[in-house]
Amino acid sequence: MAEQPRLTEAEWALVAELLERELQELPVEIHHTRTSSFREDLRTRREMIRSLLERIRPVAVV
Repeated sequence: MAEQPRLTEAEWALVAELLERELQELPVEIHHTRTSSFREDLRTRREMIRSLLERIRPVAVV
């Protein structure tokens, strides 16, 4: 497995900002999705994003 990239504080903050933006947009996309399987995929994605944000926020805030 390749080594994980090392990010600066500014880069972590950007990653967190992008994830937060995606998290804000997902409810609308979930609401407008007609296919139940895709809707469930989006809900899974939303939970993954929440989990990632919880893990990286301490790093992004430092």
